[in-house]
Amino acid sequence: MKCKQRFVLMLCFMMTFSLMMSAIASAAPTDPLQGITRTQIFPASSPIATEHNHGSSIVELHDGTLFMVFFSGDGERDGDTTKIMGARSKDGGKTWTPPFDVYDTHDFPDINPVVYVDQQSRLWLFYNVVLNGQWVSAQPKYMYADIGSYEYTNRSGGNPKWHYPQTIYMNVGDAMSGKGSYSNGQWTYRVKGSEIKSLSPSQVTAATYLDPSKYVEVTSWFNSSDKRYVTDSFVVSMKRKYEQYIQYLRTNKPYDDVYTGRTQEIINSLQNGIYTVSGATYSKYEPPIIQKSIERASGADNDISPWNPTYSRLGWETKNKPIEIQYNNKTRLILPLYSDSLSNSVVVYTDDRGETWQISDAIVGSGTIQGSLIQLKNDHIRAYFRSGKLDGKNGRLAWHTTYSESKDGGATWGVPVVDPYLKNDGGFEVAKLPNGDWLAATNQETKRDAQQSGHRSTYSLLLSKDEGQSWKSILMESDPTTNETYQYPGVLVDKLGNALMTYSLSSSSPKFEVMGFARTEAPEIEKLFGSVINATYGAQQPVINNKLNLPVVGNSKQLTFTLTVDGDVKTDGGMTWSSDDTSVATIDSAGNVIAKKTGTALITVVSRKYGTIYKCLVSVGTL
Repeated sequence: MKCKQRFVLMLCFMMTFSLMMSAIASAAPTDPLQGITRTQIFPASSPIATEHNHGSSIVELHDGTLFMVFFSGDGERDGDTTKIMGARSKDGGKTWTPPFDVYDTHDFPDINPVVYVDQQSRLWLFYNVVLNGQWVSAQPKYMYADIGSYEYTNRSGGNPKWHYPQTIYMNVGDAMSGKGSYSNGQWTYRVKGSEIKSLSPSQVTAATYLDPSKYVEVTSWFNSSDKRYVTDSFVVSMKRKYEQYIQYLRTNKPYDDVYTGRTQEIINSLQNGIYTVSGATYSKYEPPIIQKSIERASGADNDISPWNPTYSRLGWETKNKPIEIQYNNKTRLILPLYSDSLSNSVVVYTDDRGETWQISDAIVGSGTIQGSLIQLKNDHIRAYFRSGKLDGKNGRLAWHTTYSESKDGGATWGVPVVDPYLKNDGGFEVAKLPNGDWLAATNQETKRDAQQSGHRSTYSLLLSKDEGQSWKSILMESDPTTNETYQYPGVLVDKLGNALMTYSLSSSSPKFEVMGFARTEAPEIEKLFGSVINATYGAQQPVINNKLNLPVVGNSKQLTFTLTVDGDVKTDGGMTWSSDDTSVATIDSAGNVIAKKTGTALITVVSRKYGTIYKCLVSVGTL
């Protein structure tokens, strides 16, 4: 009997102890969220911080260390000292080696370096060298380092041991086979000539018929009587795709989400250019992109050797990483290139690790430049583009991105589509998470002016769970004073699924240019994108539809902001807030909003730690 009692008591004790331990375990706090971690790859006190530092790219090496590159010097296309520099990290980006020289083409600027490790662990470095101080003279090049010659330990944290630079020669379109001739019912051309593939209009008659879709009529800039029917496949593809793109714009009006008529303005700019007359000259002149790019690609702009198209052989620039795909039982590496001089893009691809390169057809649109590639689940490739102007003029044709898709491994590309959400004010990059979700690092935020202009005073990380059909956004960096800018953000997903970002961080006061680094841990990515900020006033009255009305100048309301991350209210978010028009409404450090004059002001609240964004439109004097 006593044994049974002891057994029952022991069993009760064990059950009680087990329940207590379970309760303790369930009550134990989980590891705190790290949120967004940031660092400067080199500080503002660095000797090179007075140089122009820009155009970064980052890669994870097979030893788990990080290697990033950027260009640094006295300018961009016209820089004499501009070279490629790099830095390394062996602790995931917490600390970095001092910057070191990677490569320098003496007296010529090396621009937009891109690093990539392929499936066989070869480290590639792509870049472009500018030969005569103009973007039209850019020439794409690459180097590579094989496994064993670039690891952190093997190179003592310094520069990889590179093979000698090689050039990617841009023979876009067809061979320079000159004028064709008609015989035996068909048009034939020389194997090689000194002019673009073309015909004289007088050669084409009823007896020598040529389908008008197979040529483009182009007139020399320097001799109005010198006309050609250009039959080069690259020029013809440019013309036909522009026709399809203009029809797409007219039918869908994708830019009219800004304001009615905005799409037509884009069409007018593409077709007619922008001319503002001031006396006998132009105070503003932007040439028509379609006409001028086709003429340049045909060689009609060449006054020394007409119809010898320098613009299609030179001027191609690097910006974003290549991707590798399996195509026709081979591993294909595909690299996006763009031309400021033609305001369009191509990709080059190799099936033999750089022994030979092939070039795609033209990708045209609203100034399609600086493409970033990603592969869809159906194996199509999508390329996202920022919008640029002819010759790389400052300013954007539009702030929407566009995208085009290839169904044949990058050889040909469809007519671009305007993305209704994804914005940018400069270079950006997309990447894929291990679960198939997409990330985009971009200057997503826009101003409240008529054109919803972009700016570089913030940069965002965006997440899409449906292959770009919709996006969520968190803010990685922001400066409402606009003293700092965050330019050309890039994103890499490492082997563990962490998101790693580099960007150009520039300050106007004090003046410096450094490279920034940010990191978001893989388990936290979805939690950060699910975070929210709510606003209340008075007796916990919620701000409805993110709108607040102050009927009379001088009125005020005290706002309280609550940050929730992963279901928990957070007090460590480092929230800050600001008004985009303090002449209309101000907000003080306590969250008190004061009406100053009739109008509207946008209050923006940001959690620096978690990237959460909240916006509230304040209306003063109007309902």
